[in-house]
Amino acid sequence: MLAMPPPRNRERQVLTAICVVALLGLAWMGWQALGGLGVGILGLLVLFVAVRVELEGNGPVGAQSTPEFYARQVRAEREQPHIDRVSRRAENAAFLSSARVGVVAGMALTVIGFGLLFSGAVPNGPIGLFELGDIFASLFLKGRPW
Repeated sequence: MLAMPPPRNRERQVLTAICVVALLGLAWMGWQALGGLGVGILGLLVLFVAVRVELEGNGPVGAQSTPEFYARQVRAEREQPHIDRVSRRAENAAFLSSARVGVVAGMALTVIGFGLLFSGAVPNGPIGLFELGDIFASLFLKGRPW
């Protein structure tokens, strides 16, 4: 039997749009501060968090990941009624689809940011990058920076 995806939720679409606008705002701030480097680093951060969330899923997270910890979770899921397991799988699918949106956004920001940085498309980069370089240069020219 072919499973149909759940219907689109208006609330989820609105939250996705808000998150995309916030991420674009952060990317613009990263561009203003460090240029392609700022956008690329933001993309790597978003990609790291999204991949971590996708890998962990809705599984157990703790200080010590022991086999007994996972075995207890599998046993508890197996003892649940069928309707609860199906409901949990649907929640996990929606959760993972949101994480995949984060992975795609992170990859896009990383490729765009580092692509602009290394392509030399913007020869006079943002002032923040030059200021950061001047700070590091002055620290090392004076002697020990610490």
